[in-house]
Amino acid sequence: MPLTAGNDGATGVRRLIRQGWEEVATEYALDRLGIFERSGRRLLELVRPVPGGKLLDVGTGTGAVALQAPAWVGQDGMVTGSDVAATMVRLAKQSAAARGIGGVEFCQMDGERLDFPDASCDTVTCAFSLFQFPDMGRALAEMRRVLKPGGRLGLSNWGPGFFSPVAALQRDLFKEFGLKALLTNPISLRPDVLELLLRQAAFTAVKLVEESDEVWFESPAEVWAFNLDMGPFPVMLRRQLTAAQQRALEQRFASNLQNLMTDRGIRCTFHLLYALAEKGKQR
Repeated sequence: MPLTAGNDGATGVRRLIRQGWEEVATEYALDRLGIFERSGRRLLELVRPVPGGKLLDVGTGTGAVALQAPAWVGQDGMVTGSDVAATMVRLAKQSAAARGIGGVEFCQMDGERLDFPDASCDTVTCAFSLFQFPDMGRALAEMRRVLKPGGRLGLSNWGPGFFSPVAALQRDLFKEFGLKALLTNPISLRPDVLELLLRQAAFTAVKLVEESDEVWFESPAEVWAFNLDMGPFPVMLRRQLTAAQQRALEQRFASNLQNLMTDRGIRCTFHLLYALAEKGKQR
């Protein structure tokens, strides 16, 4: 039976999301398109971490943001990346060591229950993770709690039409196969929805920035591999489809995308939505 918010509930969703990211961490770390490193760099440019301050990257994955953040906070600052998946944390630590990046540490932690003191961080970032928390309001409240008064929050999310034109093709195909979303939240968020979430969490000085990133896939197989790198996706397939149905879905997917092939490959556009906000200073 497919897992949705209506049966096993949010606790089961959290467990399966963690399971999915544990399974795909090694492939995810490859960042096949470089999109997570590029968007991580852009997020830091927008939020401008405080030099000498403490930065917490929630849902850090393999460190796309956290490994670039020490260059912003400097030798007197400290960066911490937290993630619910132990394998992600291990790979992030290995990457920091291999690249000789200091001033950064990683820990396993649930973003909806941050184990950090109140008002202990100057900057909090969260890249492409907010929608994966079943209770986004709670996650944002935790991020605000650990920020110092006047501290800055920087989020990156998928915006409307986030994976064009593939997302629309996938949606129709998944509906045909009877697949139901594992996540309780939509993958992409409208700017007005994200702004409302931030204001409901008592953030101030909210600013939304919409951008896009054009990428080229060499083949339908590469697009499918990119999907499989996204933790919840393979878990969703296994729970809801037989092995034969999964093969049939992959074949139909490849056939549909073949129509998008050009001499260069398949052109796709990721629509990105960045959000900046502050924890208001106490009077």
